[in-house]
Amino acid sequence: MKQKTIHLLALLFFVCQSAMAQEKKTTPSEPAKKDTARTESKKTETLELEPENVENQFLNALDYPELQVVPKASERLQMDGTIEHNNGYMMFWPFLAASGTTMVAALMHKGRFKPSAENDEAFRKYADFKVNAAAGLSAAWFAATYFISASEPYNSALSKINQIKGKDKKSLLLKERLAEEAMQKPAELMKMLAYISTATNFIAAAGLIDVVNEDYNLYAGVAILTSFLPIIFKSRYVENYDKHLEYKRKIYAPVVYTDFYKPNVYAEWSPRLVVQWNF
Repeated sequence: MKQKTIHLLALLFFVCQSAMAQEKKTTPSEPAKKDTARTESKKTETLELEPENVENQFLNALDYPELQVVPKASERLQMDGTIEHNNGYMMFWPFLAASGTTMVAALMHKGRFKPSAENDEAFRKYADFKVNAAAGLSAAWFAATYFISASEPYNSALSKINQIKGKDKKSLLLKERLAEEAMQKPAELMKMLAYISTATNFIAAAGLIDVVNEDYNLYAGVAILTSFLPIIFKSRYVENYDKHLEYKRKIYAPVVYTDFYKPNVYAEWSPRLVVQWNF
């Protein structure tokens, strides 16, 4: 009887030990509980995303050169818009100097014909036509530069851009791209006008040399030299846009350098050119 009782107690003890061991195996450890909770929280966060916000979240995750460049296009418009408003006409000083010297040359040559053709009525009319054409051309350039400066391209564009009220990345990107377009248009216009001004003032001044007294050719010579000022000295609109593009290119520009390279212990040292992009 005692032996049966002992065997029964031993069997119960063995069963209890086996059950406790099995419970320890199935119960997760504390780090495992934390990992499981973290995974569940990530799943919950992912499930909370709304489909209509996917576009904005995607835009906010991207970086754009328009938003990374310093100063931004809108900041340039604001800074130079003040100069444009207070002293915009003097931003065209190369055009004013070129057309001004042509005007002076035309006025100084008026009525001063070559002595050999002074009594030739047809030649006098031809010379007067050239003088009047040069003076008229100069006046037209004064009017054109005044019209462009009075329109204030930067300030007029900035007033429209400031009407965009959004603060999200999509709205900011829209503002900067519109600001870049506002910088591009006057820059391209001034580039074109610089070549037109140089050509027309050069032709007008050069045309005075062969019809007037040689004693006054100095004025025409100065006018010919100053006709190149709009090409030599870039307009502020052109400089601003070129600088802005330069700074944008530097954001993702490659780094180029040279060094010496030895691929293995058996090879010789040799120079190499390295081009490296950093994103």
